[in-house]
Amino acid sequence: MVITIKKSLLTLSVVAGFLGFTGVAASASTYTVKSGDTLAEIAAKHNSSVDTLVKQNKIADKNLIMVGQKLEIGKSAKKTTAKKVNKKHFKTSTSIKKGSAHAAVVTSQSGSDNSTNDATSSATTTPAAFQSQGVIYQDGKKWTYYTGAAFADGTTNHGGYDADGYLIVAAPSNVPFGTHVQTPLGEGVVHDRGTAIVGNHYDLVMP
Repeated sequence: MVITIKKSLLTLSVVAGFLGFTGVAASASTYTVKSGDTLAEIAAKHNSSVDTLVKQNKIADKNLIMVGQKLEIGKSAKKTTAKKVNKKHFKTSTSIKKGSAHAAVVTSQSGSDNSTNDATSSATTTPAAFQSQGVIYQDGKKWTYYTGAAFADGTTNHGGYDADGYLIVAAPSNVPFGTHVQTPLGEGVVHDRGTAIVGNHYDLVMP
């Protein structure tokens, strides 16, 4: 009987040990850069951000990645916890056209995104430089700018930003409203459309 008890205790110890490891998450996954990839597109596919990938992989120039380059995606954690992923928080590269007109529908909208990110922290140029050039190409995309007071999804202009503090972007119809995009002036959110905004051409409201 004593031997049986010892074996039982040993079995329980082993089982407890295995159970203790069920909460441990695997380390960051690795992504291999393919031809035509951009850092913004990779971030969008993995629910991450350009800035996160830049810091995690110590990338000197976020506009320059090499085919075959290994990128760490995600972070290791001691415990796996269920996180609610907001699919609106994608960072992609887009483009815009100077002086383009956009039809706007004025409706009320309550913002559900309470992010405290600084939209201008990832800017690659200044509004003055952008206005001087008129068109900027970033990550193989064409960017232009325009002005407006209200936009296709009902968003109103708060000095060039939406109610959550993000730059306002007009995107092609295949890009959903609410999608986060990386613009030359920092992080923006898609709130508008435009007849000229197709393909790789996006439009940014100038602050």
